Amino acid sequence: MAHCLATKVYWIKYCQVVEYDDMSLLLPMIKLAPIAVYNCLAMVIQRPLNPKKISPRALARILNLERGELQGYQWELIHQGTTARWRLHVPALNKVYFAKTNPPDFTTRFFGALFQLGLNEIGFYRDIAANLTIDKPNSFGLMGNRYRYLILIEDLSDQATFTDISFRCDLQQAESVIDTLANLHASCWQDARFDSQWQWVNRQQYQRNHIFLTLLRQQSSAIAIKRYKELLPENTPQIATLINQHYEKLVQQWGEGERTLVHGDAHIGNMYFKADGKAGLLDWQVIGYEHGMRDVTYFIINSLPTELRREYQQHLIERYTSRLLKQGINLDNTVAQQQYLLHASYVWISAAVTAASNTMQEEKIAAAGLIRASKAMEDLKLQDYLSFMGEK
Repeated sequence: MAHCLATKVYWIKYCQVVEYDDMSLLLPMIKLAPIAVYNCLAMVIQRPLNPKKISPRALARILNLERGELQGYQWELIHQGTTARWRLHVPALNKVYFAKTNPPDFTTRFFGALFQLGLNEIGFYRDIAANLTIDKPNSFGLMGNRYRYLILIEDLSDQATFTDISFRCDLQQAESVIDTLANLHASCWQDARFDSQWQWVNRQQYQRNHIFLTLLRQQSSAIAIKRYKELLPENTPQIATLINQHYEKLVQQWGEGERTLVHGDAHIGNMYFKADGKAGLLDWQVIGYEHGMRDVTYFIINSLPTELRREYQQHLIERYTSRLLKQGINLDNTVAQQQYLLHASYVWISAAVTAASNTMQEEKIAAAGLIRASKAMEDLKLQDYLSFMGEK
């Protein structure tokens, strides 16, 4: 019972204030309780991994190095958000590694454990990364489970430029990202490995923790709108209601048609730019087997300044399909445009979940994503699109 109450407290903390005045949420809450209790117990037993407490011998084994090569090494904590981020300085090798572990914050760690975010990224570097030709960090060591993990990858701080969602991306940078996404998707389009060694990759046919997703989506929408109401278009609450009403139909359509490996969180904060202008991708925690247009839609709506999106979204979609065609993938522009509308709802949901949280992103970043997504929903007349979907 204590763990059940603790879970409720942390859930309220996550969403700031949740009023359960809708009795339809009672059954999902009851069904969620055993899942929450199990994960809470596991998190109490398996505390977040502190890299500083890893022995030199164990660290050498993880990095496949001799213990003497680590002489004088030091850990530096950089940031704590959806993950805790570190740098490992190894002066004897004149090298710096970048590391990710579970965050210490209970709520964020609970969210990450429930959706296997750390395991997804470990799986990506273990099974998939070597098969891709796009820019991405190299991995040097992986260990752990959903509650306690360590990911050691290449530190790119002196080789690339990093941003966040509040950054005003320009057209040249946007085109570079579109090219990278097209290369990523073309390399795994309808890949048979998703039915064998990559079967663990999430897809719409089986949504993990569907009950929790339903509750999270509904409550986050209300909280995000209330928090940023003065900054959002007037029809945002109506669109949010329609998204929740027709979500099952959206899920069904997201799972139909040709699919590929998607990054799943393709906003500009999870990207970097090399000196030659090429874009690379970071943070592979929510990879999936979906329409490639999910990543494209997510990037365009979430990362482009509104005026740039309005002027160039069609150009970027056509650039994406043309880059696919050069690699033997024929995605019709009309289909791509339909999928752009289809996945716009997903972008708004994601922005709302982030904006409702107190721990996932800084407020300016969360607000920027939600405002851009809400303005895009209005521009794309998503209210009409969703209403028509409901009539079918």
